[in-house]
Amino acid sequence: MARDQEPMTDDELAEASEQIQDLREEVRDDLAADLGGDPADYRANKRFDDEGERSGEAVPDGGE
Repeated sequence: MARDQEPMTDDELAEASEQIQDLREEVRDDLAADLGGDPADYRANKRFDDEGERSGEAVPDGGE
């Protein structure tokens, strides 16, 4: 936290969380439009395994 700054209120935290969620959705929509696929394909918390349906596909770090 920055010096001489008041802590955020619960309402401010809730608003910030909502704005972040809106931004995530917008980014997923933009990625799907630019790169193809479904916006759900671009969830940051989506797991990439070496086995299963995503096997052999590129992963976010560029590896396989």
